[in-house]
Amino acid sequence: MNKLFVSTILLIFIFSNCESTLIRPNFYYRISWENINCFRAPCPQYSAQKINTNENPNSILSIIYPSGYNRTFLDRDESRSIIVFGSIQPNPDYPSEAKDLKVVRVYKALPLGNTALSTDKYYIFGDNGIRCVTTPCFSTNAVLLNDHTKQAISDVLMPYEKNVGQYFDSAWLASKTIRTDDYGLIGQGTINSGKITISNAFIYLPDPPTGKCPSLPLLKCQSGSLTTYERDINRCLSNPTCTTASFCPFYMPLCPTGYRIDQFSSTEARGCPKFYCDPLFVCKTH
Repeated sequence: MNKLFVSTILLIFIFSNCESTLIRPNFYYRISWENINCFRAPCPQYSAQKINTNENPNSILSIIYPSGYNRTFLDRDESRSIIVFGSIQPNPDYPSEAKDLKVVRVYKALPLGNTALSTDKYYIFGDNGIRCVTTPCFSTNAVLLNDHTKQAISDVLMPYEKNVGQYFDSAWLASKTIRTDDYGLIGQGTINSGKITISNAFIYLPDPPTGKCPSLPLLKCQSGSLTTYERDINRCLSNPTCTTASFCPFYMPLCPTGYRIDQFSSTEARGCPKFYCDPLFVCKTH
């Protein structure tokens, strides 16, 4: 009898201890925030909606991010434009009353997308290995998040070159669309006739994924020359070159709301500045 009693107590202890260290499944969630005033703790101000489902949102007391994130673009109002991949777990201070969201990955919407349609869903994209000699070529898989069903598509149509203007870096965005790693974007869009029209693209953070660009050699250019660069698909300056200085028109373009100007001396422009409009929330690269 005593052995049975001790065994039962031991099992209760083990299971209660495991509850705090239980490995919970990760899902993709949209976050929202409200400035709620409460008369007692806990007071959850966030909610997490599992995307591509009709499940009720979860009230969230704390969002736990990996170290190194710039919370300026993630907290409070800014949280309404992010998607996180993570798990919901009991809050340690209020385990029976409140929940936390432990984040593995963060994605943030590019400014100046389009208004979402009622038919929009959330996808990531990958190369399915199909190669064609004619078009359309259904060489891309659109994978429905939190569901994992796939649909072959021939094209991903983005709104940003039109909405942001000529200084938007479409090559940078294209490099994030079809990936084999975790750094690809999430597209909110509708598939029709084998193409997906994206309303909003959510960019993996940090950007660049490594957080910084490779260091470059310092060139000593002769008099009358200056160091010029190219810009790669990670927005990093590359291939420093000595270029003969030329006359450059003096102007500074303006970027729309949510974007900032990036400029550098361009080899392609024979030493004149080249401009891009980059999202405010991505890291400066030089």
